[in-house]
Amino acid sequence: MASRQRDVEAALNLRTFIDRLEAAGKLKKVENAHWDLEIGALTEIEAETEERSALLFDSIADYPEGYRVLSNVLRSPESDALALGMSSDVRGMDVVQAVKGRLQDLKPIPPAEIGESPLLENVAFDSDVNVLKFPTPRWHADDGGRYIGTFTATVCRDPDTGYINVGTYRVQVHDRDTLGVWMIPGKHGDLITRKYWARGEPCPVAVVCGLPPGLMMASAVGIPWNVSEYDFLGGLLEAPVPVIKGQKTGLPVPAFADLVLEGTIPPPEQETHEEGPFGEWPGYYASGSRQAPVVKVEAVYHRNDPIITGDPPLRTFLNSEAHKYIRSANIWSAMERAGIPDVRGVWFPKQGRFIVTVAVAQRYSGHAKQAGYGVLATRDGGRDVRMVIVVDEDVDITNMGEVLWAMSTRWDPRADSEVLDVAASILNPRLSPEDKQRRELTTSCMVVDACRPYSWKDDFPKVSGVSAEYKAEVRAKWADRL
Repeated sequence: MASRQRDVEAALNLRTFIDRLEAAGKLKKVENAHWDLEIGALTEIEAETEERSALLFDSIADYPEGYRVLSNVLRSPESDALALGMSSDVRGMDVVQAVKGRLQDLKPIPPAEIGESPLLENVAFDSDVNVLKFPTPRWHADDGGRYIGTFTATVCRDPDTGYINVGTYRVQVHDRDTLGVWMIPGKHGDLITRKYWARGEPCPVAVVCGLPPGLMMASAVGIPWNVSEYDFLGGLLEAPVPVIKGQKTGLPVPAFADLVLEGTIPPPEQETHEEGPFGEWPGYYASGSRQAPVVKVEAVYHRNDPIITGDPPLRTFLNSEAHKYIRSANIWSAMERAGIPDVRGVWFPKQGRFIVTVAVAQRYSGHAKQAGYGVLATRDGGRDVRMVIVVDEDVDITNMGEVLWAMSTRWDPRADSEVLDVAASILNPRLSPEDKQRRELTTSCMVVDACRPYSWKDDFPKVSGVSAEYKAEVRAKWADRL
């Protein structure tokens, strides 16, 4: 029980998470890096290594010691497991299975307001607000400025229902009390903000810039409207998220965050600022720059020796894989609810969020393609996906080498492929400028049936190689000699 509580605390308390990462050998401390490009470059260099670690930057150029930046927050299996409230040694499909099991019986748990919080160690209001005191990096050379919001959560409240949304949107620093915020149209935060604007009112928000990792897991995946990410994460972890109320807006903010900026987003007709460009998660500057809404910061809360959590988007195969566990489990569960039998796993390979792999135990002709279509019918699998690859259950879908082996030996491109149109986002680099202008946000997707042909699967040539069972037996026998 004590171990379980420690795992949950690591997901909800940034400092505990960092301590656990360090104990697992997955934290590197870096001193004297420059906020202008150097932190971003070191982040990408570390992300390119096989054994990725989180980087904790201190003594940053132009800033006092103790004002820190944590990057590559969720770029290792250890960090992913900790963010989901699990032991750091849980891996791959075992994580998806565990999340899927929790989702099946999930009962949302509201956040718990607590009386004291280290977030209140330092508080500034109104004219004392100065966002420039924090070492916000300029992450990429062609970014339009410095982005404090790359691993953040923006908290807002629906004015009609009181529903609390916690969403991940990019946030740029403009000056000491002004931020730029960019939300993809139709995202829940965007819809809520527009409700306030329709009334001629500013939208109260809190931007959490030193974010406990569990909240990133909840804020960056598809959760139904009117279900708060706080409640969802509480149910997933089987423990309430500790919060305190912001003194300007009354919004609940994570009690064990490191840095929170509180204020309002005025209607665009009152104030906007040029925002962007910014290198986004597909690995391109696909969204350009434009006049965008701003956050007028009215309060700043931070712990002593504050930490900005920063995870700049890199090329897809370098980005964090953390969200794939919840997305994969959601897709898998949705397919089962739709009556598609014997799905044995769903996975987003690290090579790109545009690809989904599925394993099935074929039961009838057309089963594999039905599973592929089933992915596209889900919220998490139906946008921006360029390829769905369905393989037999003997293929390890977490190993892209095995998936490509199955494609190259069991897939006939003409007979076993279907191309369909799916929804796309404005960040998709393949959308033409004309399509973006017309808001024609669709792209094509190929469903690949890389399974043995059902009608003669029992006569398909036998796979050569050592069986998984015998491999495990030999590994155990030779563990101390290899």
